[in-house]
Amino acid sequence: MKKTTLSLLVAGLCSAAPAVQAQMQVTGSVTPGFIYSDFSGDNKFRFNEYRDMRSGGTLGADIRGESAKNYLRFFGENIGRDDQFMELKGGAYGVYKWSVYNNDIVHNLTSNAKTPFNFPNSTDLTFTGTGGTAAGQALQVTAARTPANAFLNNVNNWNKFDYGIKHENYGGTFELQSSAASPWYVRATANQKYTNGLRPVGQAGSSPGGPSFELPAVVDYTTTDVSVEGGYTTRTSQYAVVASWSRFEDNNNFMRWRNPLLNTATNNVETMTLAANSDLWKIAGNAMWKALPMDSTLALRGTYSRTTSGLPLATTGIDVGSTTIPPTNAGQLVNFNNNQTNFNGKNSNTSLSASLTSALAKSLDSRVYYNYTDRRNNSTEVVSTPINTVSAGSTQACDTNPVTGAALTTCSNELFHYRKNNFGVDLNWRVAQGHKLSGGWDWVDTKRERIDYDKTTDNKLYVEYKNSVFDTVTGKIKYQYLDRDSDNQLSSLNPALSTNNFYNFYQSRFDLAGNKQNLLKFVIDATPIELLDLGAELRFKDNDYKNVTFGRKKDSRDEIYLTAGYGDARVFRVSSFFDYETSRYDSAHYVGTPAAGATVPISTGSSLYYYDAKVKDHNWVFGIAADWLPTERWKVKAAYIWQKTTGGVDQFPAIGGVIYTNIPNYDNFRRNTFNLNGTYLAAKNWDVNFGYSYESYKYSDAQMDNYNFVPISATGTASVLSVLSGAYANPTYHANIVYGYLKYKFE
Repeated sequence: MKKTTLSLLVAGLCSAAPAVQAQMQVTGSVTPGFIYSDFSGDNKFRFNEYRDMRSGGTLGADIRGESAKNYLRFFGENIGRDDQFMELKGGAYGVYKWSVYNNDIVHNLTSNAKTPFNFPNSTDLTFTGTGGTAAGQALQVTAARTPANAFLNNVNNWNKFDYGIKHENYGGTFELQSSAASPWYVRATANQKYTNGLRPVGQAGSSPGGPSFELPAVVDYTTTDVSVEGGYTTRTSQYAVVASWSRFEDNNNFMRWRNPLLNTATNNVETMTLAANSDLWKIAGNAMWKALPMDSTLALRGTYSRTTSGLPLATTGIDVGSTTIPPTNAGQLVNFNNNQTNFNGKNSNTSLSASLTSALAKSLDSRVYYNYTDRRNNSTEVVSTPINTVSAGSTQACDTNPVTGAALTTCSNELFHYRKNNFGVDLNWRVAQGHKLSGGWDWVDTKRERIDYDKTTDNKLYVEYKNSVFDTVTGKIKYQYLDRDSDNQLSSLNPALSTNNFYNFYQSRFDLAGNKQNLLKFVIDATPIELLDLGAELRFKDNDYKNVTFGRKKDSRDEIYLTAGYGDARVFRVSSFFDYETSRYDSAHYVGTPAAGATVPISTGSSLYYYDAKVKDHNWVFGIAADWLPTERWKVKAAYIWQKTTGGVDQFPAIGGVIYTNIPNYDNFRRNTFNLNGTYLAAKNWDVNFGYSYESYKYSDAQMDNYNFVPISATGTASVLSVLSGAYANPTYHANIVYGYLKYKFE
């Protein structure tokens, strides 16, 4: 199916052409073209991230057939390339309509990645060698060996591959339309998506602090979506019911990889779960009534969905042990002693919403709304009591108590639920002609299963004023205030009882922490003289988190956006924009294990101290474009966009003598793009288009600069090597692109 879709669509279109021409007036265009790209860089993934820019041919088409009763259209772009789109649709006016389509989407992640593991395109990753016995083959470096290992240092001998994912979508729709004679309608859609490729995943070689390995994981998914909708529509009411089903299938639920730290152990193969097959069922109903008292409209909606999945549970695992070489319990099996043999996932979501809009008076409108969401997790509760099969059947710790830090010998999965109630009201008052004042209140109450913030209440208030009195200037200003109250279950802990209590008591997670937010937005559009358009938008937002000792204390985001355009688009017009955005995050942190009985943040030396950090980001974007029509046959377009982002982290320890490093290059990049395009009307039915583009992208980040496939860290009495594959590394590039196409139009 995937390989023959293009030929089937073309064959179907050609076979239908005689009938179309006999009954319809056929118009449209066919556009063959080419792309030539000259790339300079170490990694093409940023250049090709969401597009296919390989040198070669391409094809576009837009063919329409119309008669008094029927229509037919074929549209395609980038035909024959990895990001092609094609759609064939038709119907009878006011009776029915249908469509079939193919939409391919690429997401290239990394080109020329490398790994010492064999068969990177499989779900069984291994490597050559038997540990520290064969020179030039070991991934493990013992005390008797040095990092000057020929196999590790010569990464050119590693296996090469590309990280990337491709989505191939095939689907169609069919709808019987309502008419004056029949208010009923029925719509059906179906889509199947094939997702294939490789994505990077990280795996720990041992306990935290030890080596890690970046591995290629196989992506081989199939997603099938089907929906049916039926409804009834009149001038004053509308009713609809939608039922849908979606199935996700992963052809590889597990991936096995050989752990280099366990090279000499009997059990040295780890198993990683990829994705479980699942089914989603959903039903939704909508109802709307118009022309109610006070010119009101009432809209109701309700949905219920259920997701189910299943996966067999592993019965044993490997105890890697400590990070010393060799690990303390290298390769010992642990029996999980699960109370279940399979995991069956089951999540259900229920939502209800109501909205009432009314004209309370001649110049006063209102909207009142309510939304309810309930998510329930009724999945299998798995309880494990692991036992080490070697150490005389002794119990094995499987987790730690997140509050006390005590080792747990019996563990279970956490089933997440939440319930949300949302109520709000908006008012719009037309004070006078050209003056409009709006305001509103939004209240959200959420209860959830979470160890820290189990309940939050948000109150949001806003006021907005719009002015359109003058023909040449319009503007608006909006202020919004948000106050979030959070119930922290950890606030009752005794921080002096344990290290875990100390951190849990003082540390706040900003995603749900109490917060006071201020937002101010100002917009103005003006036409001071003929052919000149100006615009400006300013936005200021800040968050002040409540009662934070460690964690994010406050952040802010400010933006200015300017636009300008001048000229007549029929002759010559130039337009430009400028955007500047800055963000800042202020936070407090603590390093070290506090002494017993510590109840406040203390600093006693270079191994026990707290410090402040400030993360700053700046982003500039400037663009200018021109459209010129020098003659009736010529159209010329040019555009240039410049973008720059800089970031940094400054640290401020509370005591002297602490060695720290600021990060001046925190996700910095600069991008330039230029495009020049010309279209010439060679004849009545022929257009010739050609163009040139230049792109440059320069990236610098503390995580990626001086990239090393084999970073070395000292652990215990020996060095342990982590292995990276080059995911997202070296994205800097320069590219020159020449393209052109010949467009034939027919009537």
